[in-house]
Amino acid sequence: MRRALPGIVVLAVVSAIAAVPGISQVALLFPSGVAAGDVTPTTAVLWTRLGRLLPVAVDVWPDGAAGTPTFTAEVTPLPDRGGTVKVVATGLRPGTRYAYRFRAGAGAYSAVGTLVTAPPDGAGADLRLAFSGDADGTHTGGAPVHAFDLLQTVAADRPDLFLFVGDTIYSDSSHAPQRAATLEEYRAKYRESQSIPALQALMRATTMVVTWDDHEVENDYDSETVAPAKLAAGRRAFFEAWPVTEQPLHRLYRSFRWGREVELFILDLRSSRSRQVSKTPACANPPASRSSDLAPTLPAPLRLAFAPLLPQMALPVPPECLAALADPNRTLLGPEQKTWLLQGLQRSQATWKFIVSQVPIQEFFASPYDRWEGYAAERAEVLNAIRAGNIKNIVWLSADTHAVLVNDIWLGTFGGERTGMKEVVVGPMATNTFAAEIAQVVGPAVVPAFAAFLQTPLPQGLGLSCAVLDRFTYATVEVSSAARMVIITPRDAAGRPVCRTPLVLVAAS
Repeated sequence: MRRALPGIVVLAVVSAIAAVPGISQVALLFPSGVAAGDVTPTTAVLWTRLGRLLPVAVDVWPDGAAGTPTFTAEVTPLPDRGGTVKVVATGLRPGTRYAYRFRAGAGAYSAVGTLVTAPPDGAGADLRLAFSGDADGTHTGGAPVHAFDLLQTVAADRPDLFLFVGDTIYSDSSHAPQRAATLEEYRAKYRESQSIPALQALMRATTMVVTWDDHEVENDYDSETVAPAKLAAGRRAFFEAWPVTEQPLHRLYRSFRWGREVELFILDLRSSRSRQVSKTPACANPPASRSSDLAPTLPAPLRLAFAPLLPQMALPVPPECLAALADPNRTLLGPEQKTWLLQGLQRSQATWKFIVSQVPIQEFFASPYDRWEGYAAERAEVLNAIRAGNIKNIVWLSADTHAVLVNDIWLGTFGGERTGMKEVVVGPMATNTFAAEIAQVVGPAVVPAFAAFLQTPLPQGLGLSCAVLDRFTYATVEVSSAARMVIITPRDAAGRPVCRTPLVLVAAS
């Protein structure tokens, strides 16, 4: 009798829900939808959140096929996991599209999700992935501030993978009455975002590869100054909320292969970073103020060109600011992750190595403190190590800036050398654009001047091949095995290209 009790409870709950007009079993039992992530050739992490702590099962089968499931598992959600369930599906076939769904009792089913397993490491295989970041799911008046319409377009594309490159919630959104700080408050932010239909549609349409940035805890946080309890709560809520592999010591950086063509290196640029220089007095300008210099590493002639719009640019940069930015003792990656990244890139047999970086590594000088530019010594160390190792076909995929920025990565943009690597920055999915943020902070007249600076050829500007500051965006990345080619196309919420031409790269031998 005791073994039958959970099933009786489930049936009773399902029957009670069905008896209430207008209430969906799916919405109440599976309010956040379903998701799959971190696939290998034979495994996938499956995820859902339950509205009630009931035993559930999950079934996986080849998409479009009927019959006995390939994988089945039963699980009882733990009370201390916020209602979330993760199951690692095993015994899957490489390079295969699967469908899956969760079920409670005999008749309550979740929506059906789909995933694609990775090809075997040595197999030639094409890949179509999409990526973006920065999605504020805060609700006001019972509705989301941002409708996440862009994600409907991404879901309709049915990419093999979607890279969610950080800021998967805005725990400190200006639209919310208060900032999240406790575990339950962080959980509530994920429930809020994952209630949005467009995000649920994307989660069930493709395989998710998710990492975090700062707003999962607080804006621009670093491991030196963030409250430990707040960081622990934010980290725990993140791991609960997404189908990510839970590694020892809460390690979030990881890599994935996609056949012989692609290896993804997913970074974590928050957990080990040093204090940002902008959180110290070093870069205050004028020194007695509380305002950090807007572009401390920009060459003096270009600073003067911006001075009519930004009077601070006429002031000399405090020497202690430049010294702090160049301090070799400051780190963005931390020593363990830096070793992992450089050794992994050197060992990788994949044709293309995509580095998924929450913040850009290209230089564009405006408020550089939170990016790789703000950790100049380690930036140079990583780029020089890649060059010294003669590691070819590296592409950086980034978000955070709320703009499209496509450019070469230079060791030093003015007077330095190209590294031979490209970076594509896209976003946001659903929050303020870079143009809106610039206008809010320093005035609308600066927006066209800064856009012109980005696109004007060197040395008067940065010579970006594409800079779009005022739209919600994502990018598609199409990898052709036969052609040894990558085509990266930044797109708007309707799926239209936003750059004059896509970025087309052919693999070097």
